[in-house]
Amino acid sequence: MYLTPFFVAEPRLAAQETRVMNLLVPQGELPVGSYGLLEFYCPDPKCNCRRVMLNVVEEKSPDKILAAISYGFDREEEDAGPFLDPLNPQTQFAEELLRLVQSVILSDPRYIARLEHHYHMVKRAASDPSHPAYKRLQEVLADDATSFPLPRPARKLRKDSRKLKTRRKRGKK
Repeated sequence: MYLTPFFVAEPRLAAQETRVMNLLVPQGELPVGSYGLLEFYCPDPKCNCRRVMLNVVEEKSPDKILAAISYGFDREEEDAGPFLDPLNPQTQFAEELLRLVQSVILSDPRYIARLEHHYHMVKRAASDPSHPAYKRLQEVLADDATSFPLPRPARKLRKDSRKLKTRRKRGKK
């Protein structure tokens, strides 16, 4: 599933509520700078993953993701995180950024509530045709569905296995 930046669904609110860490002194190898936490969510209204991906970028190079941190809202779940997402590239600063985000940012219950609220806003936008972002979110969902088509042999196997199950139910081999 492709994740969608929160600013696609709610650009004004994202501009106001994007959390930024301003480091005035280096933290380990992490240099002084302003680090933004860009929120990414699953836009599928049928999915109840209850997660956010926090992509950490530095103000001077906002197109380069320094760390991709996965966080689940259901804290009792085994894979709730936070953890560095293994499906995304990480930089040499990722471990230090994870430590900072975990100890400073994700320890704030109001910020966690804000993230969860943003999660629900994206889900509502993706299911409400009157929402300005609806069309774009539907394009993301449609693109994702066509991005990973089953290869032809797998399609054939799925069809053949259905025939086999039907034969077994009827008592044939």
